[in-house]
Amino acid sequence: MAGQKLKTRKSIAKRIRITGTGKVLHVKGSRSHKRSIKAKRTLRLLGDLHEYTPTLSRQVRRMAPYKKR
Repeated sequence: MAGQKLKTRKSIAKRIRITGTGKVLHVKGSRSHKRSIKAKRTLRLLGDLHEYTPTLSRQVRRMAPYKKR
């Protein structure tokens, strides 16, 4: 008898991207509110994809087990 399927946390699945090598990438927050106050450099850096730490990567993978690379 097969084990039960794991549920995917949709909020996490929409916010991450997994590369072909297995890195878990995300975009930092604080980009949409009060943009005019923030420095242009800060907004540019916030728009880039950033890699999670190895510990957080493991946690995120458990939350989105079927996310494809």
